[in-house]
Amino acid sequence: MQEGDYTFQLTVTDSAKQQSMAVVAVTVQPESNRPPVAVPGPDKELIFSVESTTLDGSRSTDDQGIALSHWEHVSGHGAGQVDGRDGVIAAAQALRAGAHRSRVTVTDPQGLSGTSTFTVAVRKASNSPPRAHAGGHRVRVLPSNDITLDGSRSTDDQGVVSYLWVRDGQSPAAGDVIGGSDRSAALQLTSLMEGVYTFRLQVVDGQGALDTDTATVEVRPDPRKSVLVELILQVGVGRLTEQQQDTLVRRLAALLNVLDSDVKVQKIQAHSDLSTVIVFYVQSGPPFKVLKAADVVRNLRRRLSKEKADFLLFKVLRIDTAGCLLRCSGHSHCDSFTKRCMCSQLWMENLQDGESNCEWSVFYVAALALTVLGLTGGMPWLCLYCRRKRTKIRKKTKYTILDSVDEQERMELRPKRGIKHRSMEHNSSLMVSELEFDSDQDTIFSRERMERGNPKVSVIGSLRNGAPFSYCSKDR
Repeated sequence: MQEGDYTFQLTVTDSAKQQSMAVVAVTVQPESNRPPVAVPGPDKELIFSVESTTLDGSRSTDDQGIALSHWEHVSGHGAGQVDGRDGVIAAAQALRAGAHRSRVTVTDPQGLSGTSTFTVAVRKASNSPPRAHAGGHRVRVLPSNDITLDGSRSTDDQGVVSYLWVRDGQSPAAGDVIGGSDRSAALQLTSLMEGVYTFRLQVVDGQGALDTDTATVEVRPDPRKSVLVELILQVGVGRLTEQQQDTLVRRLAALLNVLDSDVKVQKIQAHSDLSTVIVFYVQSGPPFKVLKAADVVRNLRRRLSKEKADFLLFKVLRIDTAGCLLRCSGHSHCDSFTKRCMCSQLWMENLQDGESNCEWSVFYVAALALTVLGLTGGMPWLCLYCRRKRTKIRKKTKYTILDSVDEQERMELRPKRGIKHRSMEHNSSLMVSELEFDSDQDTIFSRERMERGNPKVSVIGSLRNGAPFSYCSKDR
């Protein structure tokens, strides 16, 4: 029907052919449907690291009702996306810092539609870096060998999102991390041994800012280390029953043969897949006294050598002190696993009565002896050589008595028998030296000596105090 007025007449007839009529008027008016109005809600402002928000189009209107809604991401930084885009309510995801625009389109049953945009602004907040707190210095005393380092006291204004515990490279390698706890707030460690361990905790917040803190674990030796005995048996720890353990303890006490001795087992653990280590100490009394581990080990070794191999139910692989008590002559350290001295340089291990010790190395002793012998024997030769180098060569001199002296004077001037050639210069003042070398040696005569000599002898030259005198070959 088109727009306008229409009149319809209805005629009805019965079986007797009687009729009746009625008239109906129909007016067709022009269409009055309006398009819907899309209302996505007010714009939003979010603080990073919030990456999603709700898109609500439920307030959109139409005179005939909304038949369809559709959302789409129009613009924005990053890979923004819309989940549930064909519903009245959707969600904007993967939002990054900046402005993000989404558009909603609503359609009524007549196919008319309306659109509107929705803006989400994401801005970065002023972020403070986290503060790591690893727990500081902790102390453990053996045999307690496990500990938990708590980093949950670390703080951040937006919350810590990750934890990481890292062992320092200079720390002992002993100690196991339980259940991947090195990536959680609390680090759980077990099987620690004596030493100082350093762990660094790194915490990271949602924006990637990080901070670190250090915790140290000092594992101190067992105060009963000097009295603990270590017994290793050839049996898996899982096969050692409680009843066998009780029998083993009773037989150990019987072997010791100490009045009212009591074997106190401190721990039982696997040494390998096929061996078990039992650590214990022995107490006697009353009065109660803990026996020294070295004495217990020595006694047990002697007693076990006289018993059957299965006296302790299983084969004994080793029995020794739990801690290394060797002094190693003070020139090395004792390895806690092998119970033997790790001797330093110039020293070598010596097993005396089955006990490890350190003594001078034969090689170094021989080298030192040869060095001392060489120095002792070479010093006199070295001193003699240096003395010869420093001593000047003496010139030989030949003396001649002057011809003008008579026989009596010659006799007086001759040296006495047995007097060496060098002493002649002290017995006469009337001698002229003739040098065997090219140059003549200067001779000085003192007035005092001339007066003591023969008064008949004429002096070739005399000297005054302080006056030089030269005697040359032409003066002869």
